[in-house]
Amino acid sequence: MEYVVREEDLPETVNGIIGKLLKSRMHLTTGEVSHAKFHDGGIMLFKDEKQGTRVTVKDRAEAGNLIRVTLADEPSDEEKTVPCEGPLAILYEDQDMVVVDKPAGTVVHPSHGHYFDSEANFLAFYYKAQGLDVVCRAVGRLDKDTSGVLVFAKNRPAAGRLFRQKEQNICRKVYLAAVRGHFSEHEKEGVNEITLPIGPIPGVLMKQQVTEEPFGKPALTKYRVLAETVEAGVEMSLVEAEILTGRTHQIRVHMSAVGHPLIGDPLYGEIDPKYKRAMLHAEKLIFRQPFEGTEHCVAADMPSDFPLFQEISSKSLDDDTHG
Repeated sequence: MEYVVREEDLPETVNGIIGKLLKSRMHLTTGEVSHAKFHDGGIMLFKDEKQGTRVTVKDRAEAGNLIRVTLADEPSDEEKTVPCEGPLAILYEDQDMVVVDKPAGTVVHPSHGHYFDSEANFLAFYYKAQGLDVVCRAVGRLDKDTSGVLVFAKNRPAAGRLFRQKEQNICRKVYLAAVRGHFSEHEKEGVNEITLPIGPIPGVLMKQQVTEEPFGKPALTKYRVLAETVEAGVEMSLVEAEILTGRTHQIRVHMSAVGHPLIGDPLYGEIDPKYKRAMLHAEKLIFRQPFEGTEHCVAADMPSDFPLFQEISSKSLDDDTHG
């Protein structure tokens, strides 16, 4: 990661002390600074574009100097991914993270039957082709048949910070779901909540159910109705949903439980020959850059396999749930 020292940084960092710049401007923790100190080339100061000098935290930088920090990031065996060429739609990228638009049918990382065709494989190839040694770690996941925004951290410290953002609902996803049925006028007016606990069905692999505690865990889904249509005599609605807890299949389970299963969902709804998957799309990712703290919102267009709807609402989930 890099930072160009500004004139206004100097008074607040005791005239440009490197250690203070690393913490107050590059937002590194004490532990991360310690790792960088003992890593070969961990803290470098560039006074011009060509010549860099290894420095200590006690050295000083001047306005216009570039500080480059390299954090040790040895991947575990589980994190080593075979680079394989494949389609990759990058929506956002910086030195610490990358956000992609994952298509339905592609898995997030290598798994049984998909050791060479995951998003992680494609990213590994993308960086290797540029001569870059980058280990991408998925922060959260999407089911194979769910499309949309997916974030990978490009170093271990960034991954830790993004996971903490997820725990605090700072880094969050907003989903689009096409569901069966139309909603009441009251449900169309604002943001609705589903608070039914979710837990596994004993003896059934992967499938979840609404069940009381202690068998089910607390789950909160917020949604609003965006649009509706009728297709071949079947009523359908488009909802925007956000999950404030991370239960398996949470949106699919909750929408089915309130009588609006996702279109094409073979587990919690009805198989539809026209729709080959559950109509669920991660539309937006809201996050803060893990070190700079700048806020971002990255969006992935609705995929072409979704039903067509007529808009009936312009009220945002954010209007009620986040300010």
